[in-house]
Amino acid sequence: MERTEIEAALSARGWLAGCEPALRRTILDRARPVAFAPDQVVFHAGDLAGGIYGIARGSFALSVAAAATGPALATILRTGVWFGHGPLLAERRRMLTFHAAEASLTLHLPLAAIREISGASIAAARVFADLANINMQLAIRTVSDLLIPDTERRIAATLLRLTRADEGEAPPHGGGFRLRQAELGEMANASRRSVVRALGALEARGWVAMGRQRIAILDAVALAHFAAGEGAGN
Repeated sequence: MERTEIEAALSARGWLAGCEPALRRTILDRARPVAFAPDQVVFHAGDLAGGIYGIARGSFALSVAAAATGPALATILRTGVWFGHGPLLAERRRMLTFHAAEASLTLHLPLAAIREISGASIAAARVFADLANINMQLAIRTVSDLLIPDTERRIAATLLRLTRADEGEAPPHGGGFRLRQAELGEMANASRRSVVRALGALEARGWVAMGRQRIAILDAVALAHFAAGEGAGN
């Protein structure tokens, strides 16, 4: 993936797409490409602040520190998302763990560059602060999905959130989105048996197709209606 392609991917959607062009150019010029292998950890909860990462290709899994059971998968982030901003605002250690869910490519904006750019103007500082608002929307959606009482609908809603298929996201591979059933269950707070049963029902309706550690979304609209309680199964 060429540098121009990386910049184009991050400029097309997400936080950077909403930046004023001159500021976007400044941020891109100060960032450097960093590749991650599958399962490679970007940082752990408890690590010191070290800049932010924008996803140009691939996906990253976010884990929260559950007091009783240890780290638990919460969601998956895809192209256009920037993560790692939390310690910038609170000046504390990281509270989340991120690892590459597949071979992925990012742009890393170092902490020193963030401080320099955000300190140059109030407008620039507000742009970095807006990262919190953008990622709060994701947190709200995650909680909303987990509050769905019906297990099958909760799994469907989680599947849409993890793939972003309802937002027009296309899988990087023809076989669908890379996602293990055990991971889906963990992020949907559902048992393995419930996930197998739900995916079988969704596949039978023609909304998804199962592959080897991959799930293809065939009808995101129908899946979204079902997750919202408007589809089959009422």
